[in-house]
Amino acid sequence: MPNFLAAEESQLLDVENGERRLSEETLLNDKGFSDPAPSFFDYLTGSVSSTQRKFGVIPRLRRILAKTTLFLLPSFIASYFGSSDSSASEKLAPTAWLDGLRGLACAFVVIHHYFYEYFKKLENPYDGINNVSFIQLPFLKLVHHGPPMVKIFFIISGFVLTVKAVKLTRVAGTVDGLALINNLSSSVWKRYLRLYIPCAAGFLLCAFMISAGLMEAIPYQSHPKWISGPLERRPPTRDNLFQQLAFAFQDFYIFAVDITLFNLRDRKYATDGHLWTIPVEFKSSIQLFVFVAGTCTLKRWIRVYILIPISVVVLLHYGGWGLSLFLFGYFLAELNSDIPPNSKETRTRTSMFKTALYTTMAISGLFLLSYPRKIPSAQYTTGFQFLLALTPAKYPPASGKRGDSTHEFWQTIGSMLLVWALLYLPRVQKLVLCNKVSQYFGKISFAIYIMHAQMQHSVGYWVVVNGLKFVGLWRHDNGAKDWRLVSGHDTLYSAVVVGGFLFITFPMTVCWADIFWRAVDLQSVRFLRWLEPKIKR
Repeated sequence: MPNFLAAEESQLLDVENGERRLSEETLLNDKGFSDPAPSFFDYLTGSVSSTQRKFGVIPRLRRILAKTTLFLLPSFIASYFGSSDSSASEKLAPTAWLDGLRGLACAFVVIHHYFYEYFKKLENPYDGINNVSFIQLPFLKLVHHGPPMVKIFFIISGFVLTVKAVKLTRVAGTVDGLALINNLSSSVWKRYLRLYIPCAAGFLLCAFMISAGLMEAIPYQSHPKWISGPLERRPPTRDNLFQQLAFAFQDFYIFAVDITLFNLRDRKYATDGHLWTIPVEFKSSIQLFVFVAGTCTLKRWIRVYILIPISVVVLLHYGGWGLSLFLFGYFLAELNSDIPPNSKETRTRTSMFKTALYTTMAISGLFLLSYPRKIPSAQYTTGFQFLLALTPAKYPPASGKRGDSTHEFWQTIGSMLLVWALLYLPRVQKLVLCNKVSQYFGKISFAIYIMHAQMQHSVGYWVVVNGLKFVGLWRHDNGAKDWRLVSGHDTLYSAVVVGGFLFITFPMTVCWADIFWRAVDLQSVRFLRWLEPKIKR
């Protein structure tokens, strides 16, 4: 995913108007940064504890074992045993709701990638005839609907990538050209490394997992009958670890160089197809930086209220929905700069008309985000069939082997309406997006985005197939000398799949992503902060 990845994306710490907040990109320019969680080496060296250093081999080994165990615990559990309480005293800034939104969107992407393999009808719209499950209805569908979440990732990325440039260009006659070019210049090369260093670690970890046999619940290029939906691709299994690492290196080169930098469309990579959003993220980011640089000297009202909206509409109409979302994030960053950050009265006192307007926008956005990937061709499709005739020609419906693309247009509009409305709905921000759970998922969202496919291909498949064997639905037929799935037990099958996800696969994915966030994601931030003064003149 996404926006995923990136967004899709990493969680960073920013200092904004004297308040700290979780954000994706602005940490890299924050000189007052302090890590929200210690790294593995911090635990080993004892920098997170005030306990006096003890000498002797046994105490040292005991200390290392204790600190390693503490590191392997999720951060929300380990924080109770450490002396660091920075996360507990974190004061959220007005824009922290973006992190919560990204966290919830990332969780829905994980649910989407998991359940669509087992329940392929989830992609169909509710029609009252053949598709009558309540979870296929609009709004409820969003809990397991991954594609629209990618659109939300892109808007958030456009917002956070330009929030500092907006501050530098907002007031007429005060544009600091040197500061702006410094910001854009650093953002270009940081953006690439910030996205691809964690991805490289994900490719490497995948190679080790395959060599260890952790993905053999479904052997390479096989499609067992207990998976009814489309099976996700995975790298082939090589003869030894060296060959597996060599394949991972070659596969990452195709992903990060051939596809991202040179746009070679005939090149394909095998490791984690969910990361298709990362090249889109990078290319759209560069285009966004060019747009910011090219319009920074224009009068603000021309840039914000004429040029950006026209660019968004034209790009969206002619098929460039990805870049249009990034530009729309830039538009929202401009609007956000008009909101007094320290005035609670201004942020909460809105007229009933405006509240009703933004609430209507949010509901409309959620409805359009529910637009299904499968084209709504049945007679009753909860209103989506009326949108087909209004879809631009650049988003053709399904034909032959071509998949339906009408959803890209309507989900893009829906994501714009939703995030725009949330900007002016502070009560919804506080209640839904600024709670501890949403903020936590926002913090580790990039790590979840990178790790969840590997957990699904290893733990996820293993849990389901062994669960089906345990309840007797996946049996070995001695006569046919083959395994078969016992039909007619849809409820029991669903219980195994859903229960395995809720109680085993998803908790393990979160724990694994939490470790990856601290061991890789945050360390990539530290590395970039160390590297920047070394290479800048």
